[in-house]
Amino acid sequence: MDAQLRTLEKTLSEIPFPKKLAVELCADCNFACAMCHHPQMRRPKGVLPFELWDKLAREVAAINPDTECWFSFCGEPFLQPALLLRAIAHGKALGLRSVNVNTNGMLLTPELADPLLDSGVDLVVFGLDGFSRETYEQVRIGGQRDVVYANVEHLLARRMARTDGPEIHVQFIEMDENAHEMAEFQRYWLARGAVVKARNKLSWGGKFATPLKTPREERIACPWALTMMHVFWDGRVPRCPGDTEGEEGYGNAWHAPLAELWAKLGSYRALHLERRFEELPERCQSCSDWMTGAAQRLRPASGPFRAAYPTHAIAPACSSGGSQP
Repeated sequence: MDAQLRTLEKTLSEIPFPKKLAVELCADCNFACAMCHHPQMRRPKGVLPFELWDKLAREVAAINPDTECWFSFCGEPFLQPALLLRAIAHGKALGLRSVNVNTNGMLLTPELADPLLDSGVDLVVFGLDGFSRETYEQVRIGGQRDVVYANVEHLLARRMARTDGPEIHVQFIEMDENAHEMAEFQRYWLARGAVVKARNKLSWGGKFATPLKTPREERIACPWALTMMHVFWDGRVPRCPGDTEGEEGYGNAWHAPLAELWAKLGSYRALHLERRFEELPERCQSCSDWMTGAAQRLRPASGPFRAAYPTHAIAPACSSGGSQP
């Protein structure tokens, strides 16, 4: 078995409440990225009501305020900047200890840098996936490489001018189109003090081919299923992030507590932990995302982000770079 998967497998067990909650602030996106399902998504697109976020945040704060809350999934959160900043600040005021944003960076303009830093956000992840303009714009369709890079560098500079604030990560999803630029990407951003997050391409529940070839007999329990819950903008809870259309929903967060919905998914998690993979739903049979749940982080030699951090962590799925939150 791949060493990374073996290490990840040891961290997986049944837990009473999700470690990560990915909340879809809006279902629209300003990009049509080559590795994302969003351009083909058919379900209605809308914006998360603040009242729903208040309900979710209060439940998380009461049960486990250490749960990582991500504004991430099938949409770009900076399409709704005022709502995003308000939601972050509200979550922090309620006692949430990890409120994070995954963005493609195109709309995080210099004017929004200080308001974002002032909001109390804990982590900002930029999905970049390319170093040269040619490669970046081939993958990040709709983005402008130089604009995005300038936005990231401005936020980094404003963060470095403060004594505290969020970590800033730049993400590189390795694909055939960009693998030759990984080393140069790492050198560039480490020199500027950012954390470099490298991860594998998602299949989005079997919708895309990935380069990973782990034999099926070495399958592990799906890290996404064991640790994460996703909530659409309208409150619906899909069974997994691969279900981007909500075809296999397990309820609605408007109508049921998150803890109840998580418990409802318990039998599904048990199939994974008991390695009864042949009994999983049809979508799981063609999905390879259990191979891609780990990300690696490289930290700069100096600066505020050089402190120790887990080598392997499960990345939220999202169209901004998926975090998949």
